[in-house]
Amino acid sequence: MNYKDRFITATGKTKELDLNVGSNVLPFKKKFSKKKQQQILHLCANALRHYGYSTSSSLASQCTPVHLMLKSVLKENLGINSVITIGDRFWNDYIYCEMSYESINEELSNVKQDQPIKAHVWLTLPDGTILDCTGEAHADLIFERGEHPLEQCLMYVDPLSVEDPKTGYHRPYLVGEDFLLKAGVIGMEML
Repeated sequence: MNYKDRFITATGKTKELDLNVGSNVLPFKKKFSKKKQQQILHLCANALRHYGYSTSSSLASQCTPVHLMLKSVLKENLGINSVITIGDRFWNDYIYCEMSYESINEELSNVKQDQPIKAHVWLTLPDGTILDCTGEAHADLIFERGEHPLEQCLMYVDPLSVEDPKTGYHRPYLVGEDFLLKAGVIGMEML
């Protein structure tokens, strides 16, 4: 299975749970040009620096606010409609922010306002690319890889890349902000 297939499944599961998927990016569009990819990464790096995110430690554990902000920045500056994606990252010997549909239902049944949830958040771009600006930063801390500058924390992953459990890959479970709202992670003012 590749990311595109997992994303399609996550979109369906989100709808099954009566959660709004937000701006739907399916079907995925033509892959962005190298020039557009560079514009996206440059804009994100500048926005992150502007808001005080410059190293692994400043980005780690900030996936929700960082990606909500970047979603808005990409729309306002480049006209790109991205979608918040919620899931985990899988390695053969570790699962970062491990999720299941059982844990999702528990979160929705036992809402704790403004409390973190065990989930990772990133953006999926209209061409299916994963834009994750916090996952590597948190991995730097978890795996004691040391502090790294912002530019080394940005992940821009092709949706058709081969999933390798040795190097890790993203597993989407839900699409859109609705889960974050209904689970009490964010309030309406963050949208």
